Amino acid sequence: MLAALLFFVTSIHGEALPTGTIEGRVINSRTGDYVEKARITVDSGNFETFTDSGGQYRLRNVPSGKLTLRIIFTGQEVQTANVELTAGSTVRRDFELGVAPVKLERFTVTSSKEMEGAAIAINQQRFAPNIVNVVAADEFGSVLENNVGDFLKFLPGLTVDFIGGAARSVSMGGVPSEYVPITVGGFDLSTVSGGGTTRNVDFHTISMNNIARIEALHSPTPESPGSALAGSINMVPRSAFDYSKPVFNYSAFLMMRDNDRHL
Repeated sequence: MLAALLFFVTSIHGEALPTGTIEGRVINSRTGDYVEKARITVDSGNFETFTDSGGQYRLRNVPSGKLTLRIIFTGQEVQTANVELTAGSTVRRDFELGVAPVKLERFTVTSSKEMEGAAIAINQQRFAPNIVNVVAADEFGSVLENNVGDFLKFLPGLTVDFIGGAARSVSMGGVPSEYVPITVGGFDLSTVSGGGTTRNVDFHTISMNNIARIEALHSPTPESPGSALAGSINMVPRSAFDYSKPVFNYSAFLMMRDNDRHL
């Protein structure tokens, strides 16, 4: 009889709880971009995940029942949503993030393009596993000659080397530029215009046109290359999958000599 009782108790504890899956996508309603690194949590239980570069998230093995989802992203209001999850099912819940205007009598304060870039950078740094500075490409506006080196000089801890007035290489924390790996999307970058046998990357041939943001990693992690003595720099390229609709960006410039404005 004791053995039967133990078998009954073991069977109760061995039964798997009915679970399901919650998935969806997060989009910025103002810009139409998919939101990366947004934090999705479930109020009941220790369940959380982050959205990928396409704004998608997925929570697996969540206990069934009535649940409350909470989404957190830097610079945006915290949003909550109620979902009802049944055992073995998959529930889809999409979110649209946006900053509501703040009304001060007759004035309306809204976010700008530069603030959108700042929010992305702050959110990336907030959830990074190491010490990293992340700067969106549109945060400082137009860059001289559209050169990556002229953009990096704004980041703390970096020293840009100039040759003939043009930014050519960068050092980090006093470490020479040949020991600061430069990657694009995580892949090593090399240039031939610098000459010599060093690992220097010449910024004179790299444009900011296709760069979404730049990450300066100041504390190497186990997967970092051996040459990253003080850190490395990763340039994240733009992708059509980052946007929910077609986007066309252009710039127009006009140059004049003194006060002579005749074409």
